[in-house]
Amino acid sequence: MESMRKDTKGQWIVLSGLVISVILIGLAALANQAMLAGYHSSNAALEFPKENIRELNSHTKDNAKIIRDLSLKINSTSNETVPVIFEGLFHNYSSQIERLHAIHGETVDVSLVSINSTNGSYNNDIDMILVNIRYNDGNTHYASEPEMIEVRA
Repeated sequence: MESMRKDTKGQWIVLSGLVISVILIGLAALANQAMLAGYHSSNAALEFPKENIRELNSHTKDNAKIIRDLSLKINSTSNETVPVIFEGLFHNYSSQIERLHAIHGETVDVSLVSINSTNGSYNNDIDMILVNIRYNDGNTHYASEPEMIEVRA
């Protein structure tokens, strides 16, 4: 019995087994954290609403051109100037687009800053407008202030 107490070779085996098991547990925890970090970073990239922002900018540009054409047509039968008609129609577009995005829980603000005409005939035609476009879905805030839109084709 006395010889077993003096023999310490088995303690080194037990100690090395304990160290190896602790190292394996640590490596497993690190691998788990790496997987979770990769999942969360790729998921965050998918949640960014870049298509919504692109569509908002594209629709605003397209509709500004359509509103300009409508303003010219309405001007031929109305006493109001083209910029006044354009402002009214653009305000209607802005309020409609705000309501459409509000249905999806997003706040959108498209506001007209100024109307410019390069040829000097301010009452008869519009060449360019400046608008502020703001988008917020609770996670992402986007602002383009001012966005220059050429409405003359």
